[in-house]
Amino acid sequence: MLKDIFYVLRPQQWSKNLLIFAPAFFGGMLFNDLKIFILMIVSFFSFSLISSTSYIINDLIDIEKDKLHPTKKFRPIASGKLIPIHAFIISVICIVIAFGISSELGTDYILVLGLYLLLGIGYSLFLQYLVILDSFTIAIGFVLRILAGGYASGIHVSSWLLLTTFLVSVLLAFGKRRNEISLVAGSANPFRKVLKEYSIQFLDAGIIIFATTSIVSFSIYAVEIGKREFLISVPFACYGILRYLQIVYINIGVDPTEAFLKDRALFISVIIWIIVTGIMVYFKDIINLIATG
Repeated sequence: MLKDIFYVLRPQQWSKNLLIFAPAFFGGMLFNDLKIFILMIVSFFSFSLISSTSYIINDLIDIEKDKLHPTKKFRPIASGKLIPIHAFIISVICIVIAFGISSELGTDYILVLGLYLLLGIGYSLFLQYLVILDSFTIAIGFVLRILAGGYASGIHVSSWLLLTTFLVSVLLAFGKRRNEISLVAGSANPFRKVLKEYSIQFLDAGIIIFATTSIVSFSIYAVEIGKREFLISVPFACYGILRYLQIVYINIGVDPTEAFLKDRALFISVIIWIIVTGIMVYFKDIINLIATG
């Protein structure tokens, strides 16, 4: 049962919550203030527990539908390895722990945490069946992660960073929907009802629109930061977007959202982008550290 509990929490999805560190990272405070760093760690785990709760609720609501999915049918709840009442108890425990450890992160953070939970429940109940809005809901979830990091650290979050996060998230969601359509091609009963409302042509147009606006938005954010050197990060961001498009259009059948960890070129480009961005943000601190050392 411990193995099934581990899987139902989906800790492999917790990597999405690393966005919580973004405001402190870009604000140059993540590695300069021990208190902020600890607050970011706490917020990461509290948000991860809430996201796990959303996954469990989604699995409970979609249990019959997941049994028809080529991969989701192996999940603990859909496969019958974990009975629903046990899964529900686990979700309640996660909620109690998440809000309990968030008491020091401020009221605004707790409100965002609650809003994310409600958004997840809303998605499971009806938002996932509304074309376009289903993808927007996923994107708003990522934006809430950024806001949560800002409130937890007390750092103002740039509107351009929020916009970039939303645009990239919709791009990822559209890429995932396109992949799912290719998986159910010819099937009379797709595992997502909303897929009937999408088409490859529509998603292709949307992917191009959101890929383009994502690059433009991040470029403006890079300029807004005020450091000309930060513009070096833009080509890396462009490469990451283009590589993602290559995966979506060429590697048919590969889940684009999993490609970040499985595709070596994309993974390396993201790591290099993080390193280059970190050097640009913490350049003076690095120089001072070298000088004092």
